[in-house]
Amino acid sequence: MTNSFWNLQNKNHRAPFRGMRTTTATLFSLLLAALSSCSQDPDKIGIGLLPDDDFIEIGSTDTVGIRAYTMYNDLTLTTDYTRMIAGSVYDDYFGSTYCDLVTQLRLMTKWPAREFEIDSVLLTFVPSRVSGNDSTAIHFIRLCETGTLITDSTDFYSGQDPDTIVYLGEYRLPDLEAGSPAVVKLHNWVGEHLLRDTTKLSSGARFYEEYFRGLYFAIKSVTEPIIVEMNASELSSIDPLGITIFYRSDTLKYNYSFVATPRAVNYNRFTHDRSTADPALQITHVNDMVTDTAVFMQNYMGLYVKLDLPSLEAYKNVSNLAVNKARIIAPVHLDDEYFPEKEMPSQIYVRYRNSEGRELPIPDLVHDISFMDGKYYSDKDSYIFNITSFVQAYLNGEIDEPSVELYLPINAVKNVIFKANTNEPAFKLEFAYTLY
Repeated sequence: MTNSFWNLQNKNHRAPFRGMRTTTATLFSLLLAALSSCSQDPDKIGIGLLPDDDFIEIGSTDTVGIRAYTMYNDLTLTTDYTRMIAGSVYDDYFGSTYCDLVTQLRLMTKWPAREFEIDSVLLTFVPSRVSGNDSTAIHFIRLCETGTLITDSTDFYSGQDPDTIVYLGEYRLPDLEAGSPAVVKLHNWVGEHLLRDTTKLSSGARFYEEYFRGLYFAIKSVTEPIIVEMNASELSSIDPLGITIFYRSDTLKYNYSFVATPRAVNYNRFTHDRSTADPALQITHVNDMVTDTAVFMQNYMGLYVKLDLPSLEAYKNVSNLAVNKARIIAPVHLDDEYFPEKEMPSQIYVRYRNSEGRELPIPDLVHDISFMDGKYYSDKDSYIFNITSFVQAYLNGEIDEPSVELYLPINAVKNVIFKANTNEPAFKLEFAYTLY
């Protein structure tokens, strides 16, 4: 019997969040306020702009501040199950980042109930992207069985340690190429461990809920680091990873596979060691709420940027106010050596935290990613973020705090440094509203 896992077996039923209806307001008068850093108290700016009676004449201001901070949280939820990432990366500013993963393995068929003698055991995985690959570098993969049940309703965090219970060996990686299967020969006893009780191989759910709950996958680099990404999306035409046991029964040869299908639950772990960065470039202020002249954003769930907009509170109790535009302009630091313009990430996202501290996408992102923007504009040396719906929701009392966070998607390769606070230029908010 031959069980191949190179065709997609199951579809992932995780549905993306749906958009929300947008509302429109009749334009009565317009105020453009370019909001940037200033020496005045930003909590009190804006009150004086509001007329006492008929709101016919409305002025404008460019003195409403944005406070920017570099932040880090190793308990960020890992919610992207479509990518499996392993390896490490180094940056002179940010230091070392390490990535590993845990995934379920699924049965393709019921065990055929025959005697067996194992010939070989192969791990096969298909990289969708390989970063930092050097043919002269030496890398090893480390495999372990994990003991904690993982489900698609369980919260997993970026710094969560895997519950490894059985060491399955360390093996040298072959040369890797994106899109080409990589094959690693495992010890035969790994197959014997997987087949130690074949009565557990009759039910898929029983197998991954009770018998073999997860596979831990990590890459250790001896010389130059490497990052390997596998596509676990339902859109992929192949399964990202599997273990196949080749065995004999009587005189006939067979194989049996355990596969990380897109339906299989997985999560990534990311750990960061900023102490390995270049001492002259090392990031100083993280989580200390110091308003430095630069703030830093890191890939693989590392540093993110917190932006406080305290001056919006001045507009919160104004009745009949409709936000026409609220747009953040975020200037970046560029240099030829570390941060060339050609390597700016193509997309940055915006989120906020509710009263319980849970991270949520801003309403503008729920509408559509193109509505939120988050793209880099070379003519401005800046990213632009539309937060119009977020600001309206805050002014309506639907969101508690006038604060957002900028972060990179999990598949971003490059980091970003923004000019901030007392720097020139710095973060700026373009704000327009109507009183009716």
